[in-house]
Amino acid sequence: MGVADARPVVVYVEDDADTFKIAAVRLKTKYRLLWAQNDVEAVDLITFHQKELFAVLMDIELRGSTLDGLELVRLLKGHPLLHTQLPAFARRLPVLHAVPVIVLTAYAARYSEAEVHAVGAAHFVTKPIDFTRLNLALAQANIAAVMKRLERVSEQPGVARDQAEPPATPSRR
Repeated sequence: MGVADARPVVVYVEDDADTFKIAAVRLKTKYRLLWAQNDVEAVDLITFHQKELFAVLMDIELRGSTLDGLELVRLLKGHPLLHTQLPAFARRLPVLHAVPVIVLTAYAARYSEAEVHAVGAAHFVTKPIDFTRLNLALAQANIAAVMKRLERVSEQPGVARDQAEPPATPSRR
């Protein structure tokens, strides 16, 4: 019987194999990195792993895809597409407000950080990837996602406030 992999699941939507391989080597000790090479694979992986998904790393320009990374982020965050008809495969993509999306791109001059945040991304990291910055973005995005989950739980009718807050740390004696 095998041991379950306890590392958090991160889906990386990236069309370039070399970029993914570098990220896999740099992130493999902390995260279980799953690779989606295009929009269809992204929908499949995110849908399949939605309950255990820690974060999504999203390239913007995806060669051979119908949807680009920003359109996928919009859908993940529950925003409608503006100028593109939704392909049938994309209708399966769940809305995941609490899962942080970090956009990675080599085309920082083409896309503003404000534009990336407007579609629902938590962070914007340029390529070549600064892995210290990416790890910090993953940590910050996770903290924000946990806070959002706690807010939603505390707003539910019939949930006592003490059930919604994390337990206090034990005091030292």
